[in-house]
Amino acid sequence: MQLMAPVRPVPQDDDFVDALRRARSTIDLLAQLRIAPTPSRFTLVFLHQCGEMADLSKAVNRLLGHDKLTAVALDELYDEFFGRFLEETELRTASQRIGRTMADVSDCLDEASDTAERYGSVLADFSGSADQLADVIDPSNLRVVAELSEAIGTVLSETRKMAEINDLLEERLQLSAREIELLREHLDLLEREAGLDALTGIANRKSFDIMLRETIAMASREEQPVALLMIDIDHFKVFNDTHGHQLGDNVLKLVARYMKECIKGRDTVARYGGEEFAVILPHTGLDAAVQAANLVRRHVSMKRVVNRRTGASLGQITLSIGVAEYRPGEPASELVHRADEALYFAKSTGRDKVAGENEIQA
Repeated sequence: MQLMAPVRPVPQDDDFVDALRRARSTIDLLAQLRIAPTPSRFTLVFLHQCGEMADLSKAVNRLLGHDKLTAVALDELYDEFFGRFLEETELRTASQRIGRTMADVSDCLDEASDTAERYGSVLADFSGSADQLADVIDPSNLRVVAELSEAIGTVLSETRKMAEINDLLEERLQLSAREIELLREHLDLLEREAGLDALTGIANRKSFDIMLRETIAMASREEQPVALLMIDIDHFKVFNDTHGHQLGDNVLKLVARYMKECIKGRDTVARYGGEEFAVILPHTGLDAAVQAANLVRRHVSMKRVVNRRTGASLGQITLSIGVAEYRPGEPASELVHRADEALYFAKSTGRDKVAGENEIQA
């Protein structure tokens, strides 16, 4: 497929015409690729046409060059470039809610403090009145008795008000405490979901990058090996185009589930992007990693894909897997690159196979 060069910026007074041209070009490209123009996909391709996000355009052109610019790939790119912004927006919203809740609690406490101060003043006034009455009280003096009765009534009334306000305060504080607890749970959920792929439920690309760096750092300290599997579903684009994106998404979910059945313990299964997956194997050398990769490949290939609506068999799922072992001192990106090269070697030499990096060097 021919690469489409990003449109160069134009003078400000041509903004409307230029935006219209870019929008049409975006729709044309999506139509050419038979990709539904959802808001997120349209936004991504439109920004690529603008040419103002170099990294985004580079990623889009790379996918176009490998004929891999699919709906799934665009969704992954959108999550990669804009997912963090959306997560931060949610976190900011939750933080603002916490701030408002704490302000409500503060208002309650201020109100209680003011009420207590007024109550103290009333008691002080009553104490003074009682002292004065004690000196002159006479049972036969009805006026004095009336004044005393009125003072006592005032104290009792203020006491009842104080009790009511305290009850209300306690209720509001309980509600505020529950709201804060719910917000904390929501923030915990956001933190967990931020590291998961929305479709498959396994680790996403961001989590993979973090986990790979941490695993390499730990392996370097402990002088232990680390291996990486890069995995690609064979002929996935053809399957997607033939049977539709919904069944394609179901295949991605099935592959993720089947891989998790094989990978246990400290190992990390992640969706790397589109139909590509990755597995981090700490404390594992190249030979053992190749064995683990073959276990995954055989386990997945034993499964059959069935259209639940029609009952028709859609065939088996096969995987091509590249394996590489970490070399002390190299960056994580180099390990990924070598595993990726092994993956493409596996695909170019027949697919449905595992290739170790040593096979390329041989």
